[in-house]
Amino acid sequence: MGMTQKKLERWQQAGLLTPGQIEAILAFENQHPQRANWWLYSFMILGTAIIGLGVISLIAANWANIPDGVKLGADFLLLAVLAGGIYQQYPNQQHGIWFEVLVVGFMLLCLASIGLISQIFHVGGQWYHALLFWAAITFLLSLFARNGFTRFFWVTLFLPGALWSIVSGMGWHFQHTLDEFPAVILLAPLFAAVLYSTCIQVKWLRGFSPSLFFWFQISAIMALAFADIARSGGEMMDYQVVWYFPAYIAAGVLAVGIVLHKDYKWLNKLLLLAALVLLLLYYHPDWLFSGEQRYTLFGSRDHAAVSFWRADDIRAPLLTLLILFLYAIHAGNVGHQRTFNLITFLIGLRFVILYFQAMGGLAATGIGLIISGSLIIGIAWLWYKGRDRLRAWTKELKA
Repeated sequence: MGMTQKKLERWQQAGLLTPGQIEAILAFENQHPQRANWWLYSFMILGTAIIGLGVISLIAANWANIPDGVKLGADFLLLAVLAGGIYQQYPNQQHGIWFEVLVVGFMLLCLASIGLISQIFHVGGQWYHALLFWAAITFLLSLFARNGFTRFFWVTLFLPGALWSIVSGMGWHFQHTLDEFPAVILLAPLFAAVLYSTCIQVKWLRGFSPSLFFWFQISAIMALAFADIARSGGEMMDYQVVWYFPAYIAAGVLAVGIVLHKDYKWLNKLLLLAALVLLLLYYHPDWLFSGEQRYTLFGSRDHAAVSFWRADDIRAPLLTLLILFLYAIHAGNVGHQRTFNLITFLIGLRFVILYFQAMGGLAATGIGLIISGSLIIGIAWLWYKGRDRLRAWTKELKA
């Protein structure tokens, strides 16, 4: 309450609040205690995880001498104890911290139980199948969580399990495990966006929407960065379009959702659809990219035989900047300030990387270092001074 008290005093000095209003606000806050801070939840859960690791270490030291029945019995006993604690803490509205810790501990033990049963009964399967099964059996429990951390934890483990299961379950025979990675990393933001849109529409699933939106943005940046790096290096020419079918299906569903979105202006719909199409084209094997480079990544060796506009290491940054620019305008137009600031910062960062990529030899010299430092300072200053004006411009766009 200390931070709230200081703010109220400052607002009173500015003439925004009267003493009576401050007393009413403080009385309301005292009757509705704030939830524990994220760091408290983090340390509580970290402590629980460390205790669990200690118990596992003690058991592992004598693992071969413990009968399988004892292992399973102890596991289910711990699950029962945690379930009892969750049931006891659930009605306690004022001390939800222990409820959240017990819920996360129960979820972790469920995942450990899957591994234990697999080890004892020699059950086959991949790690992502285990994550997907774990997400299925703990889904209902996550709905009762009162803090966003528990749902964030569930979403964080569910997404990789679902993504890898979908791509691997299509029945294609990849020559190498890494062949699946582009298909997964393209599917990730599209799949997260579809789930986010679904959760927004369903009231009892809205608690998952912040976590899904977070991982949508993170996975979208990762997908864009991966394609940029791979394309700039002349890679991704041997991938097959059929590997991206799950991503295309998710993109189709997402496109329909964007068009039917009631709160989006036509400008926002066009911006999102354009960014979506460009991202899909980024991953297509040969429509926009030739596999040829003009510059090395950290040098200035010129491949004279390659046309400037046909070089992948020129096309890739331009396409990245265009996608970021489209999404930045959308974020600014709908009022997502943090997203707008992040995307505009990434645009400036990509300009700096493009400079080092194309002028690597010059940047290694003394004059080049001076120019490079000045460029970084200039871009940072322009971004800081112009972000509010640019965001205001995006909000004023009408369509």
